[in-house]
Amino acid sequence: MSGAGAARGTRAPSAERGQVAAAGDRRRREGTAVLGPEWAEQVRLAAETMAVGVLVVLFSLPLVTAGAAWCAAAEITAGWHRQREPALLRTFARTVRRDLLPGFAVQCAVLAVAAVALVEVRVVLASRLPGYPVEAAALALLGAGAVAFALFTVACRAAGPGSAPRSWGDALRTAGRRVRSAPATLVLVVAACACVAALIAVIPAFAGFMAGPLAYAVSVVAARGSAGAGAE
Repeated sequence: MSGAGAARGTRAPSAERGQVAAAGDRRRREGTAVLGPEWAEQVRLAAETMAVGVLVVLFSLPLVTAGAAWCAAAEITAGWHRQREPALLRTFARTVRRDLLPGFAVQCAVLAVAAVALVEVRVVLASRLPGYPVEAAALALLGAGAVAFALFTVACRAAGPGSAPRSWGDALRTAGRRVRSAPATLVLVVAACACVAALIAVIPAFAGFMAGPLAYAVSVVAARGSAGAGAE
């Protein structure tokens, strides 16, 4: 009797664990059925883009590596469009080492353009000359367009035809050619930057991960341009 009771006591926890595992599997299946495969994929993509944004912030902490961190984000999101899943940490570490100097050059160019545009806009607004609102808006759009072109160039470099990124010269020519043939390309990138800036202004905590969604949005524009060029 005691042996049979001990055997039943040993089997009971195992049976309970099996029931718990089965219930967990059933809940996961029901959750997938409720969301649907498309929604589940969108949730996964949103989580991955936010993870990329967090890594951009972490790898940008030395400040001089911010441009290289953006290059890494562009390379990862470009890989997604090729149906690849690059390892996040390994790709960031490798790309930041490889693109440290060119990324720093891009970073300095973007900061210089943004600073000049900001100063010019402030001067125009303070002057109160006739037509100053229009002039200030035009200067702000020019600065935003220049920054967007730099971000788009990095995305075009990462979206090269092969597994390796394009050269910087080739990426610059490709970005210029696509912007000339489809000016809406730059408008889309500026709109993405404006949306991210607005979200961060409303909820400052979003600054910790919004670089990832922005990198993905720019990569989508670059991938669409690549598909259009291939179709032609």
